[in-house]
Amino acid sequence: MYLPIVLAAYWFPRRGTAFSLVLSLGYLAMALPFAEGDAGLIVAALSRAVVFVAIGAIISFLSLRLREQEQRYRGVFDNSEAGTFIVAPENTGPRIEEANYMGAALLGSAAGDLIGEPITRFIDEPGAWGDFGERIRSDNAVYGYETVLRRLDGAAVQVLVSGGRLPDGRIILTLVDITARKNAEDALRQANAKLNTMGRLTRNDLMAAVSALLKRIAEGIREFGDPAVRRYLDSLEEDARLVQRRAEITRDYQDLGLRSPGWQPLQKVIREATSCLLLPGVSVRPWVERLEVFADPMLDRVFSNLIENSARHGKTVSQVVITYQLRDGALSLYVEDDGVGVPEAEKEKIFEYGVGEGGGLGLFFVREILSITNMTIRETGRPGEGARFVIDVPPDGYRIV
Repeated sequence: MYLPIVLAAYWFPRRGTAFSLVLSLGYLAMALPFAEGDAGLIVAALSRAVVFVAIGAIISFLSLRLREQEQRYRGVFDNSEAGTFIVAPENTGPRIEEANYMGAALLGSAAGDLIGEPITRFIDEPGAWGDFGERIRSDNAVYGYETVLRRLDGAAVQVLVSGGRLPDGRIILTLVDITARKNAEDALRQANAKLNTMGRLTRNDLMAAVSALLKRIAEGIREFGDPAVRRYLDSLEEDARLVQRRAEITRDYQDLGLRSPGWQPLQKVIREATSCLLLPGVSVRPWVERLEVFADPMLDRVFSNLIENSARHGKTVSQVVITYQLRDGALSLYVEDDGVGVPEAEKEKIFEYGVGEGGGLGLFFVREILSITNMTIRETGRPGEGARFVIDVPPDGYRIV
């Protein structure tokens, strides 16, 4: 009686409970006439019938859950926007056991035609599968692995691969085509490089023109002795030198945004930035060990500008302290000094273009560098007690290592 109940409940889970109930009633119809009023036999028959129904109900329930999970998996596998593969490790090499439509289209084939094909046939970079498999063996999962596939028609496809080991040793892979994104990044990088070259040439021409102008002004100062003319020439010289200083400052920032942002150890960045500065009588104390931030490669210019700004304009500055604090999932960096501080009316103006002694652009570019990776900066110190610059880092822009 158990075998037909189990089979029926497994193969027809929606009718398994009803089938087991019918069999239980049939069993009772056959068993009770032979009980002849014996209470023990009647109780045993009823108990057995209840067990039959319970077994049918449990197996039906488990079978339904299993099929729902299989349908859910199949739906995700077949309808995923990412190319998905099941790879079986074999003695002759890893072979594709199953592929969805997007995966087959990614390789320029039909899903059925890929079954049994070695996955290494489609990997363009030598050693990529060995490296990927080693990571799978050590961590059981790999995310965001970049490599190049070679389609059946010979075209190269750049993909982002993630994978995980299944309990039976097989590997499930998901591949996302990032060729368009990589091409766009390359085009943007080339455009930035061309703009950078044009800016460099324009700046060089401007510097040459300003130098020639300063030379002519110097000649005029030597030639004319009239005080009014001398004052006029002095004002022209001052304006020309202002243009010259701004052109020199922009040279330091010609590579802004040209290279991709990355994770940078803050303690090392600050120490390298301060090693290039002349800070007589000023000590710099960074307390940011193990902290890394995701920022533009020119992050060192941020701290060199802030520290130099404190030393130059703080007047009574003897130390600059750099610390951080975690708050509400984000992080705040503090660059504090013990100088004269910043007047309330100037706290926002100091970040504007061309504000400051000599038309400096330091703090303006500090804000621009930080904004590339969604960081912000503000000044919150008290006038007379020192400057306090606060750099707010987004939740995904820092990590403690």
